[in-house]
Amino acid sequence: MAPVTTVIERRREVRHAAGPEPRHRRALLRPGVPVTLVNVSTRAALLESCIRLRPGVHTEMQLGSGHSRICVRGTLDRCHVAALQPLTYRGVLLFESAVDVDRLVGKG
Repeated sequence: MAPVTTVIERRREVRHAAGPEPRHRRALLRPGVPVTLVNVSTRAALLESCIRLRPGVHTEMQLGSGHSRICVRGTLDRCHVAALQPLTYRGVLLFESAVDVDRLVGKG
């Protein structure tokens, strides 16, 4: 009989999926790198891009357009290849300060 294992949740904060509409998932990292918002918490966002994300880079993520643009500063923490066809990178952006998740995912 296999031993019973207990899964311990290590996440400190709840993660929220990006909004249901594509406009809630599209974002730009400075200086214009298109990314897709996968999920977000008050302190970080999980992103995907077809362009390599470089850990340690300080950047700004911009969501929306026109008058409803939201800008969040942070540092890319880690990155890996998420898929080969098409080539997709997945990385984490750690925010400089806590953000209102509802604004980022299009609920507020």
